[in-house]
Amino acid sequence: MDTFGLKIKEDFVIENGFVCVNHSSFGFVPKEVFSQRIEHYTKFLQNPDRFVKLDYPKYTAEIRKTAAEFLNADFNQCMLASNSADAFNSIIKNLGLTENDTILYFSIAYPMVQNTIKFMTTNYNVKEIKIELKRQHLDKQTILSLFEEQLKTQKITVAVFDNITALPSLKMPIKELILLCKQYNAINIVDAAHGSGITALDIKDLDPDFLFTNFNKWAFCPSGINILYLKEQYLDKIHHNTISIHYGKGLAKEFEYSGTKDFSLPLSLIDGVNFIKKYGLNQIIQYSLDLAWEGANLVAQIWQTELLVNDKSMHSAMVNVRIPHEDQNYCRECQKKCYEKYNVFLVVFQYDQLNWTRLSASLYNTIADYEYAAKSYLKVLKGEE
Repeated sequence: MDTFGLKIKEDFVIENGFVCVNHSSFGFVPKEVFSQRIEHYTKFLQNPDRFVKLDYPKYTAEIRKTAAEFLNADFNQCMLASNSADAFNSIIKNLGLTENDTILYFSIAYPMVQNTIKFMTTNYNVKEIKIELKRQHLDKQTILSLFEEQLKTQKITVAVFDNITALPSLKMPIKELILLCKQYNAINIVDAAHGSGITALDIKDLDPDFLFTNFNKWAFCPSGINILYLKEQYLDKIHHNTISIHYGKGLAKEFEYSGTKDFSLPLSLIDGVNFIKKYGLNQIIQYSLDLAWEGANLVAQIWQTELLVNDKSMHSAMVNVRIPHEDQNYCRECQKKCYEKYNVFLVVFQYDQLNWTRLSASLYNTIADYEYAAKSYLKVLKGEE
């Protein structure tokens, strides 16, 4: 994969001198996608009446068809959302859940998901069951066993789980989790915010009830583009979480227009997918996964610490490494100092009473990025900067 690494980095909109080992938070956009983004935005600004009233409905159909093909899903079951919060809130608040229903989820679910579930318990008296995942639980079989135990012994209405969790980052066994939900008659919702562009999501093969996925981050689009998939049986039950002028006119229309916004932004989904096709999804995934694993092991070696999980199959292009210091506040102070002095940003988080960093890899990274990040942060940590 000689085209990746430093050779392709110059084709991305990345600040000169910035060493990025945190692609997973926001992603970076290729210059060709950004250039097309400006063209779309200019067309919108030059004649918004034509763009919104005449062109936008045709554009959204093309965008949804592109996403459906990329995800191997049916076009009429793919809706154009703005982000994961937009998608998840639209699902969970429209399932008609009451005090007779229970939502099952893992303790490492994204905070947005956990807060939305908290909202449901507070405002609708819905019950919740949180499966605590500690370090000793972070293997595929244990996760599945803990999940099935709750499905078997409790009356679970809805189960929510990630494709790839954020902090700590782990690749979850979603196909098996979906099958368990079917076995025990629980609605499943897959948070695949980390999905498109870094895993080969095949919705027809997975067959989830609901799945939402960002096309920024790993699919090389600007922030604000998300696709919500839902099974056909839910098309007339779900509404967009923001009630606007198209309420009751069909889910596609509700998601198409939920209020005034930059209507040109979603067109970048097509450009991002075309960029992936140019280099090959499997090639991008393989390069990113291998480099994240190699880079994380190098960081652990330099820091003389360890990976959170040593099973490569439990990782995507994000790997967690323990920081050699116990004080979280100090680790966060060093995070800021490291960025200010060395122009590299490392994610710092606490999990199971220890401090960790999450390292990401994309096709513009090289192994030198992780060596630089590790040595720079260690200097700050030791007060040698």
